[in-house]
Amino acid sequence: MTSQQYTQFLFHLSDIMRQMKFVVWAIDIREMRRRIAHALRSLSVQCAPSSGPLVSVVVPTRNEADKLPKLLYSIKNQCYRDIEVVVADYMSIDSTSQIAKLFGARVLNVEKPGVGYATYLAVNECKGEIIIRTDADTIFPKDIISFTVAMLRRKNKLVAHVGHVYYDGGFIENAMAFYYDKYLRKPWNTTGHFIAFKRELVEKGINFNPKLRYDDDWDFGYRVYQAFGPHVFSYNYYRSVLVSARRIHATGLLRYILGFRRR
Repeated sequence: MTSQQYTQFLFHLSDIMRQMKFVVWAIDIREMRRRIAHALRSLSVQCAPSSGPLVSVVVPTRNEADKLPKLLYSIKNQCYRDIEVVVADYMSIDSTSQIAKLFGARVLNVEKPGVGYATYLAVNECKGEIIIRTDADTIFPKDIISFTVAMLRRKNKLVAHVGHVYYDGGFIENAMAFYYDKYLRKPWNTTGHFIAFKRELVEKGINFNPKLRYDDDWDFGYRVYQAFGPHVFSYNYYRSVLVSARRIHATGLLRYILGFRRR
């Protein structure tokens, strides 16, 4: 091969690589849109009522009166029936507690700030064999709890979690969520919008860190990973809960990404 032929070969190879990247990007965009559509359809999917071990849903809150009703309604609307909801409200000055009680949730009034402390107390008060920790601005698809219970029935699985789509975000926010969930997120990178785990973890001394005012969700998954390894996690990036992009909107996209990378 002459030098000219070699140069032409490299040029064509580079062109092929660019085309392949475009194809992969196009496939990902299509999959991202399917994932969003699936999550939205699942809000009203027809499914037969199911039952099983009691599932406790833990919701740490502070001044969440505007977001909490959507979450609690989505939990009440689940195909899975054996559910209790424990709202750990820390120092709200709005009607968060009253709204939680209207939906039949058990409310713990936490007299100390910090999401880690509130979650820690709520987990200790739960009665369920399976516990799900979620955020007040999350919305559950109708079949997500039954799907998660099935995930945790697999051999040796202690923690299950799923992806997320932004119901009030645009293309950029949802592309970022998709890329993270599919390519970057390790099985132990648990996030607060949805962490399901078996009670036996608590019995073995692993709970949320009451000293943390933020990042209690990441800390929990990492400590489970340190204690038991990656094989105890069950993660599905395609199945997703719907979450608010309010933190991105409040801080700005660039600051949010920079803060995210420092974790």
